[in-house]
Amino acid sequence: MKKLSLLAIGLCACLFASAQKVIVKGDLKCLKGVDAVSVNFTYDNMQVGKMTEADYITKKTTEGNEKEAGRGDKWREAWESDKQNVYPAKFRELFTKHSEIICKDEKQKYDIQVNTDFFEPGFNVGVMRQDAYINVTIRILDTENSNREVATVQILKSLGYTAMGYDFSVADRVGEAYARAGKVLAGKVKKACK
Repeated sequence: MKKLSLLAIGLCACLFASAQKVIVKGDLKCLKGVDAVSVNFTYDNMQVGKMTEADYITKKTTEGNEKEAGRGDKWREAWESDKQNVYPAKFRELFTKHSEIICKDEKQKYDIQVNTDFFEPGFNVGVMRQDAYINVTIRILDTENSNREVATVQILKSLGYTAMGYDFSVADRVGEAYARAGKVLAGKVKKACK
């Protein structure tokens, strides 16, 4: 029984360890001693599940409006609002907290561009759930040197869920995926700048 318990714990640890992959190209040491960076978010060519973002939005908007007039339109507005407000705020919060580099909107010497390549919204219906996750490509540009790309970080399968499981909205689940991505980037920066 004891061996079976240890095996189960080991298997769970392996699954969690293999869930996220981080690929760093270039040198993150450029951020050593930097107090602030500008951070921008894009969603170019983003896939949502097995669809393009445009197809996903059309499908969800149509389905919502068929159930109740205007419901799909409200969903689409919330979708766009979350992309501009919720997700960037979550990323910036944990990146700043764990790197001690302040994220600003205005131009700084270094600009961090976060593009979401893949977006799995997941679901939580109480008795069943699927965690949300995102894949992002993060480019660090030297704005004083013709926007020269200094480093690229890809974070694959940044999971989004809350510890207590009260993440019934897409914004909550995916917001946590962005928060984790910000924390992971901060960890890579701190390690490189030691």
